[in-house]
Amino acid sequence: MPGAPITAIGTQRAPSAIHFGSIAETRSFARRVEEVPEARRFVRKALGDHPGSMDAELLTCELVTNAVKHAADADAITVVVVRHGEQGQYVHVDVIDDGRAGLPHWREASGTDESGRGFHLVNEIAHRWGFVREDSGTCVWFEITP
Repeated sequence: MPGAPITAIGTQRAPSAIHFGSIAETRSFARRVEEVPEARRFVRKALGDHPGSMDAELLTCELVTNAVKHAADADAITVVVVRHGEQGQYVHVDVIDDGRAGLPHWREASGTDESGRGFHLVNEIAHRWGFVREDSGTCVWFEITP
């Protein structure tokens, strides 16, 4: 299946975490469906006119929706947007929930299914992506390159 490589990481942080020259913005949201558009607007504002802004908004929306829908024991969802590179051209986004039940997993959706395509979108659009599961919750992350 073509697309970005998925990386499942044990107890390590996502690969391109903040480093020198990075610009990061963070915001937490309640685990409610009404917060999904707010998360999308947060990413739009954080990335401004970045060429990957629309892709980052779409993927963030998918991942926040997944967290709202599937992280049933979570109270909050945090979105971290990092721009790095000489001119901030690379984008790394973390979607973190504080739930401890279940793991993110790939689903095969049929043509009539109304859900189950979020990770397919992430896989096709992101340069790379993965998830980290720790005692404090789950972080699903992706990166977009120019």
